[in-house]
Amino acid sequence: MDSVIFQANVIGMLMYIIPAMLLFFYIIKGLEDRLMERKLYLASGIGVVLGSIAEVIILLSGADLYTDVAYASMILVTPFIIMMFMFIGVNLKTFKDEHAAPYYSAGYGLFFGGTIEFWKLLITESRYSDMSIGDFLIITLFGLGTVVFLGGAGMWIAYAIRNDNGIRVTGRLAFLYLFLQYLYASALEHVHYGLHDFAIIIASIIAFFAVSGALFHQGYLRLPKIAKIIDGE
Repeated sequence: MDSVIFQANVIGMLMYIIPAMLLFFYIIKGLEDRLMERKLYLASGIGVVLGSIAEVIILLSGADLYTDVAYASMILVTPFIIMMFMFIGVNLKTFKDEHAAPYYSAGYGLFFGGTIEFWKLLITESRYSDMSIGDFLIITLFGLGTVVFLGGAGMWIAYAIRNDNGIRVTGRLAFLYLFLQYLYASALEHVHYGLHDFAIIIASIIAFFAVSGALFHQGYLRLPKIAKIIDGE
């Protein structure tokens, strides 16, 4: 059991936390002296805390379990729990009133997603310790796609809040994430129960990363320029 937990910790750090950190560093590259360092750390820390709380709620509710209706609860319930916490974090007064809010929100979303996937991987390892390396890779790839998606979602929610449209955009993102959860559920059914053809799972991974990458990239392109941040300060 100890080796399983250790393995999940190492892989979780490599696949989720470190990529989240690298993406965040890429986003704020060259702007470190223009952004408030305290808020950069605070956004990341709040993401870790709220991500842990969100995952505990999901686990206690049993929304992540396979039941008589397969993964219906995970598909239909989990997106709204996660997006509720995304909105709560991005909408904090500490960040939302700043011109640089999308930068802080990106960090929040990345570390929020990294934390959720880290705990999810740990639970999966404890429940299914006999998974093959290939099955394990499938699950971690979907988790990495989720980290990218939530990083992009953080930026888009920040833009929407500045335009007094935060709840509506968060709701739309929840439905988009619901579709991605359907793809993820198909992969879980393949890994744990032998359902679905492997080609479908590969196509699902590609679709997951295409959607997540597009959301993140478009959010990144809309980030405020340095001059605007300076004017705001």
